[in-house]
Amino acid sequence: MTNLDCIFKSRDITLPTKVRLVKAMVFPVVMYGCESWTVKKAERQRIDAFELWCWRRLLRVPWTARRYNQSILKEVSPKISLEGMMLKLKVQYFGHLIRRVDSLEKSLMLEELGAGGEGDDRR
Repeated sequence: MTNLDCIFKSRDITLPTKVRLVKAMVFPVVMYGCESWTVKKAERQRIDAFELWCWRRLLRVPWTARRYNQSILKEVSPKISLEGMMLKLKVQYFGHLIRRVDSLEKSLMLEELGAGGEGDDRR
């Protein structure tokens, strides 16, 4: 993100173009391999914080400025959040796995492995 500072500080480039640059150059690097991540509440908060950090940096809002996150998002107006993009990729990956004929991943996701369960003696 720091290598893109000259682009983000330029007043010749419009805001929608800068937003598209962030979505095309920064977010894919952050989301690499996110299909297999288990995202808990703490990670979700960090992802949201990173996204807002990017938007604040893009708008040149200092971290000391008392601006609500909603006002930042309203100004940038992204169609989908970073977390939403990650969820979309997960669902797409799940669709690919489900369409496979016989795979271990499909069996694990649909819980078809193992005949155990209640009453399974493991002594």
